[in-house]
Amino acid sequence: MLGSQPQASQVPLVYGVGHNAGDFGLDIGVDQNVTVFDTHTDAVKTLLDGDAQIMATSFSAILDLREQGEDVKMFCPYVSMDDFVLAGANGVNTAGQLFEPSTRVGIDSPGGAGAIVLNALLSGIGEPRDVHEIPNRQIIESSSARTEAWATGQLDATVIHDTQYDGAQQTVNGPVLIATLYENAPGFIKVAQAAKADWLDENRELAARYCATTLRAMTALKSDFALFQASVDEYVKDPPSEESLRELFDLIQRYPFWTADGGLSDDSVEFMIGIATESDVLTQPMNAADVVDRETLRRAVELANTPAG
Repeated sequence: MLGSQPQASQVPLVYGVGHNAGDFGLDIGVDQNVTVFDTHTDAVKTLLDGDAQIMATSFSAILDLREQGEDVKMFCPYVSMDDFVLAGANGVNTAGQLFEPSTRVGIDSPGGAGAIVLNALLSGIGEPRDVHEIPNRQIIESSSARTEAWATGQLDATVIHDTQYDGAQQTVNGPVLIATLYENAPGFIKVAQAAKADWLDENRELAARYCATTLRAMTALKSDFALFQASVDEYVKDPPSEESLRELFDLIQRYPFWTADGGLSDDSVEFMIGIATESDVLTQPMNAADVVDRETLRRAVELANTPAG
């Protein structure tokens, strides 16, 4: 299950399930096998209730689950670097203004991708304060809902996708990009795919074949704009304009959105643990080596790199 509606930067997962499953002997499809929520909390609950085997959601939500004692491990990327931006309006054009009581800041609840993205951005541009110190936080769980609130004048600042910013800025009073994830937070991992460790132990080959659908999709979509555009049209509820998609496609070439080796490096995981600790998502030390199921990921990369047929 997915913790949010797929955005343009996140199509490899659904494209892979929809178009690559047969390459790896899997009889699965998007309509039959993928459930989409608009909050990470619903995704987490569904996994813990045993109603799904794999969860694709924010890195911080997965870390939070581990701190609570749930043996959940990441085994596959979803999207690492992303096109999230800190957008301002109505005269709010600096990070410092987020901490003024009059500034309405749209963010999701602790553990969500938006909250940890904002903390990473604040840290990356040298702002020592974090989300918890923003006095006028508006909890809006999905980026699409935050975009609508920003576009209709209900927010002065928020974290949304760059493609959403492009589509909404014409209705906003004084839109401005204050910071971008890809420029200000190198090493960030936005969302990942995870499963319970005991399920992975019992279903390693199945999990690796499933993950390989995502990895193969990343390679194909990154190399062909027309295919990327077609996949966005197929799987994204409100596809961005072609101009916005071309800008995103260029970012995907320049930054590690989709990593051929599966990503989830120890350095990046340690960076995310540090950001999660600063954000009070984590209160205890966590070992990066315990977070990722490397054996499954290595097998998935091997499968993805094996020629189809």
